[in-house]
Amino acid sequence: MIDSVIQSHEGPRLPVDAHVHFHREQLVESTLDAAAKNFARFGAPTAPLLGALLLAQGSREHVFEQLAETASCGTWRLLSLPLEPQTIVASSRGRQIAIICGRQIRCELGLEVLALGTTTCYPDGSALEDTLDRVRADGALAVVPWAFGKWTGRAGALVRDLFGTSMPDSLFAGDNGGRLRIWGMPKLLQVASRAGFRLLPGSDPFPFGADYRRVGAFGFRAPITPDPSMPWQSLRDGLADTGFIPEPYGRALTPFRFFFNQTWVQLYNRGVRHQRHRYM
Repeated sequence: MIDSVIQSHEGPRLPVDAHVHFHREQLVESTLDAAAKNFARFGAPTAPLLGALLLAQGSREHVFEQLAETASCGTWRLLSLPLEPQTIVASSRGRQIAIICGRQIRCELGLEVLALGTTTCYPDGSALEDTLDRVRADGALAVVPWAFGKWTGRAGALVRDLFGTSMPDSLFAGDNGGRLRIWGMPKLLQVASRAGFRLLPGSDPFPFGADYRRVGAFGFRAPITPDPSMPWQSLRDGLADTGFIPEPYGRALTPFRFFFNQTWVQLYNRGVRHQRHRYM
């Protein structure tokens, strides 16, 4: 069952994956190759810009900064934009993909905030509302992303209250391509949508099991033709129009892939915690 499909519209449509991690520099070339293949399915393969990747770097991830200091990554040439320091355009074999920096911030109760379109670093561990205030004050795009098991209990009540009291034009909710397809849209995302909050879908790949191959396969299409010198500003201006409803595309995970990922993420996190403990 397809829970997000492409609708037929006239005019250009830019595919955007709104929740991307490179995790480490060694995965960038493979991730860009996968994104190019996936974007070609959902956009216009002949368009000047094939698609856009909105990075959500955690506090320990600095891949964008590493890419900004190099001219290439494998077969991909990398061009930093003077007018838009949060954007790198990657080019290979006539294909171009915008890589737009952003942050994933961990808040109290295990909740997260995405600050899209910024190179600013934010502290982890603050209250959800305080973090959102900081992100919006900086002019970044504020997103509260759904994640499996994190919108429950006290955290779930806080999210529900947030969508019940915030203004829909000040905040986006984040759908996640890593959810289980047969469960359909999570209930609190449905609540947010009914309250007028727009959903920004993204793949949110894990750092194992070649999960990078999902990048670009779950996202939304934006009715814009980006300015090549400022693609993020073009997209940001489009999203600032409250009449623009992001057009989702792609499929969430099959049961096999979902449970494979959930099993391995537990093992991966235990390994990371063990390594940190060894060097403390």
